[in-house]
Amino acid sequence: MKLNRAYILAILWTLFIASSCLLPPSAFRSFSFNTLLGLDKIVHFVLYAIFILLWALAFRYISLKQKIALLLMGITYGVLIEVLQSTMAIGRNYDIGDIVSNIIGCVTGVILISFVQRTAPLLKKYLPFLNKLY
Repeated sequence: MKLNRAYILAILWTLFIASSCLLPPSAFRSFSFNTLLGLDKIVHFVLYAIFILLWALAFRYISLKQKIALLLMGITYGVLIEVLQSTMAIGRNYDIGDIVSNIIGCVTGVILISFVQRTAPLLKKYLPFLNKLY
């Protein structure tokens, strides 16, 4: 099976989430996300909303059953990343707030799937990976 550009982008985004969330805190600049009005939670929300949308775009059409499966996959992935953070001894901690932000991002992504699929034909000349979809 040949991967189209949308699948490749979704896979790269998935790897980006894993790599950025599983890096030790010393890999980031020395500032606290908590002092920036909960920027950490906003980042988690955005990461997972985009995660869901990119995987949805990898499919030509997505049914309700596939949306539910994608939602469960996103939630499972977010929880798995948090569990790995706490078990890998890299200086990262399990945070239920991050899981909640991940879930809200996933749900928002699923809600936006229909809108994005409706507007994709309008965007395909600007987003080259959509050319293979519609």
